[in-house]
Amino acid sequence: MNNWKNLRLIWGIVLLGLGLSIISYATAMTLIDTHGPIVAYTVAEKLGIGQIWEKELKVGEYITIVDERTNEVLDKISRQVYRGDKIITEDNREYEVINVKGNRAMARKLGMAKGVVWKPEWDEYATLPVARGEMATQGNGKAQIGIYYTHSDESYVPTDGSESIPGRGGVMKVGTALAEELRKKGVSVVNDKTSHEPHDSTAYHRSRRTAVELLKKRPIALIDVHRDGVPDPDFYNDKIDGEDVTKLRLVVGRQNPNMATNLEFAKKVKAYVDRAKPGLIKEIFIGHGNYNQDLGPKAMLIEVGTHTNSRFFAENGAALFAEALPRVLNLQAAQKAPGGITNPLSDTRPESRSAWTTLAWILGIVLVGAAAFLFISTGSVKGVKSKLGEITKTEFANYLGDGKTEEAANQDGTKDLKDKQKR
Repeated sequence: MNNWKNLRLIWGIVLLGLGLSIISYATAMTLIDTHGPIVAYTVAEKLGIGQIWEKELKVGEYITIVDERTNEVLDKISRQVYRGDKIITEDNREYEVINVKGNRAMARKLGMAKGVVWKPEWDEYATLPVARGEMATQGNGKAQIGIYYTHSDESYVPTDGSESIPGRGGVMKVGTALAEELRKKGVSVVNDKTSHEPHDSTAYHRSRRTAVELLKKRPIALIDVHRDGVPDPDFYNDKIDGEDVTKLRLVVGRQNPNMATNLEFAKKVKAYVDRAKPGLIKEIFIGHGNYNQDLGPKAMLIEVGTHTNSRFFAENGAALFAEALPRVLNLQAAQKAPGGITNPLSDTRPESRSAWTTLAWILGIVLVGAAAFLFISTGSVKGVKSKLGEITKTEFANYLGDGKTEEAANQDGTKDLKDKQKR
């Protein structure tokens, strides 16, 4: 009988340990899903290595990227360029950076970029109807597109008077022009103007909190609005549909698990704009960095002109850019769906992970419950500690070895002799 109780106690300990381990795993997976990236950024900042994520140059400084064979200037960009970075040019040639020396980078042509293709269904696109009360969906905690500003100080010298206005940069007015044009097309938008100064690479850590808050609105896409720091205004100036505009650059970070899907999204946007507003998108830059794009498959960073452009031209460019998003994101279908939102950016975690996490919780709780039952069935929970000590001295020796040691056997023999003498 005692052996049976001991066996149940052993199984109780095993099941308890296993159950607690599984619950710990499920808890860890939940925390990683919701807070893991922020924790990683926080640790990096505390260690003083936050700059490893995204390194930018000072305003006016830039790197020129050229074709290794023809010496053609492919790009000028005011951010650090690394070997392995890629460019999809305005005419959709794809290049990879193979060498960087000082402010000059050499790139090798890979061919024509794949996936930058007009979709037949876009021909059938009709502007979203603007219904009365439609924008009230924001008040219900839902948004189709979220806009924010990591470098909220970025401004345009000709119109703003400075390249940097902390907390109220001209780039916010450019993003607002984008938001207003989207709303005219019936798209629900949250335009978050939270400040993230100072302007440095760790600003992406600070703006991440804003992006996470935006995710609570369940957006389909997140757009981080910037401007470049190249000194030549004509590098971005253009005239489209009779309007003076600045061109845009789309930036995709290489250091994030959603790089492939974010790049696919950027390619679709460029494909639409190439047909609808030719020349508006200057390029797609696939660069070293995360840019908070691990938060979802449709997180985009856009650079609208540079600091030497007129902000009015940048606003015009952003307004034209707005035409692509509803169609590429299929927001017409999203608006008709139950609840008004489909495929929200905040629901980007694989369903399999969520299912396994739930299963782990259930299994862990069952095992802990079984362990508790076995503990209680041994007689009393209070006696578990003493029983455990007894088991470690005797039962495990029986299971794992030939039996008792010679010393233990002699002690037991002496004890038996004394018991007989007493009787």
